[in-house]
Amino acid sequence: TIALTINPIDAQILVDNRNQGTGSRILALIAKPHNISVQKEGYETKILTVTPRPGHEQALSVNLLTVEQAYWASRPPMVKSSVGSSLKLFRPDHSFTMGAPRRQPGRRANEAERSVSLQRPFYLATKEISNAEFRRWKASHSSSAIGGKSLDMDLQPVAKVSWEDAAGFCNWLSKRDGLPPFYRLEAGMINGFNWDSHGYRLPTEAEWAWAAKIDANSKSTTFPWVNGLYPPVEITDNYADQSASRLLSFTIANYNDKSPVSAPVGSFKPNNKGLYNMSGNVAEWVNDYYDVRPRRGDAIQDPTGPTTGTRYVIRGASWALGSRTELRLSYRDAGVDGRLDVGFRIARYVDSPGAKP
Repeated sequence: TIALTINPIDAQILVDNRNQGTGSRILALIAKPHNISVQKEGYETKILTVTPRPGHEQALSVNLLTVEQAYWASRPPMVKSSVGSSLKLFRPDHSFTMGAPRRQPGRRANEAERSVSLQRPFYLATKEISNAEFRRWKASHSSSAIGGKSLDMDLQPVAKVSWEDAAGFCNWLSKRDGLPPFYRLEAGMINGFNWDSHGYRLPTEAEWAWAAKIDANSKSTTFPWVNGLYPPVEITDNYADQSASRLLSFTIANYNDKSPVSAPVGSFKPNNKGLYNMSGNVAEWVNDYYDVRPRRGDAIQDPTGPTTGTRYVIRGASWALGSRTELRLSYRDAGVDGRLDVGFRIARYVDSPGAKP
């Protein structure tokens, strides 16, 4: 006999495709292999093969997962690329406001507020791409130096990379890891995006903003440090500090993170989502074309930015930035070409758009 306990209790039991009813029960079966199926609409079916032993009662317990639970159980909370980058799974479950209020000190005209909802789950790298990782693709790349201070050490974040090169690295890594490329190429140049792809890419600006500025209570924060006042008191990240005073025309008074240029990726404490250097070290390319954002309205679902443009959005502060305006998590810049204090981190979608469990 088989003592079968099931959850949920009204799931249906089939033995060798014959209906045995619902609910936990004792099954009297002859001593040969049997297929036991436990199923219920909205749950993932569980099929077991058992062989009863004469004179012995066997106990089996079956807990069905809902289709959604089974779907997410197969999506690991962390994945790792073949160059060593760790990416964390995010499933935002609320809308949030991008941009900054009009009266926020330091606010710029390109930070108009709008409501955004992220419905499509995504992975985001916990650290910026390092020189060593980037040189797996372009061995000759140099992030250069400034004032005798190297930006080119293996563990420092890659810098002096154009948006095009950052996107090209993503396509190379997708091919290396057997994922569909996100960026479309024509004559060796990127000319579009494949939004159905779950290959590596740069994060959208909305993803980056949510990951950087929305706290554990789903509230928007102005700065990454606790008291929200400028200048920072506690050492939070790598900004234009006193150790860089010989390199930069402006540095933060009474702030010394002891890194005059970029620090190794993963330095300093992670934010509330477990992501490092979202507010400093190097500023970061994101995927969106740059424009001045529209005003607040109905929540925009999974925005991907303008369809055309001549420049791309840069988010976050860096080792070379330190003003009130620049250290705010809503700060936006734009460009195309490489800069000594701009790098990137990678992202990827979990599934194709609209994928259902």
